[in-house]
Amino acid sequence: MIKIRPLYWVIIISLALFIGLMTLAPKEQGFNTAHLPWNAQYDDQGRLHALGVVMNESTLKDLIALYGRDIEVKLFEMPGGERSAEAYIHSAYIGSIHGSLVIKLAMTDEMLDRYYDRGARTTISKQGAREVQLNNEDTLALFNYPINEVTLVPRRRLTEVAIEKRFGPPDRINLTQDDIKSLYYDDKGLELILIDKGNDILRYRANSTGS
Repeated sequence: MIKIRPLYWVIIISLALFIGLMTLAPKEQGFNTAHLPWNAQYDDQGRLHALGVVMNESTLKDLIALYGRDIEVKLFEMPGGERSAEAYIHSAYIGSIHGSLVIKLAMTDEMLDRYYDRGARTTISKQGAREVQLNNEDTLALFNYPINEVTLVPRRRLTEVAIEKRFGPPDRINLTQDDIKSLYYDDKGLELILIDKGNDILRYRANSTGS
């Protein structure tokens, strides 16, 4: 004769199995909520903290601990002659936010010229910009320079409701003829660029005087 277990036994067994699975499941590593895009701020010394980076102080070495080693570093020269050293992270998670990161390094023109002249390979884009790939030694050397700008390109677009809730009202708004809207948050060192039918862009850069 088959005995039917009381319903409460089924509930107890189910809860026990659920708790056991939760205990065995890998735990998500602790995440610092200060790194979230809307929590960027200046500290008492006037240093900008954004996405886990202290502008003009943190280096690419520091970035590895946050977002992994899959970083591409190159030099660029614009058609007008402006040069920059930039790093690119294709896939980065900031909490539950998934996106790409573009990092600019704080380097003088003399420093950039020295690395540019030793470039291993140069390619030219359709827009006329030169992209310089460095040798391994010079690439590693760039990991020691401070970061002065970080741009986050989230995979998902931000809604107006989310922007208002998370970032609050901007200090200034600029709208171009191409319907590109820039929202400026001075206390966060942030320019939030909204592009119609394109990815949003969050650009963090410390101003000269802090906030």
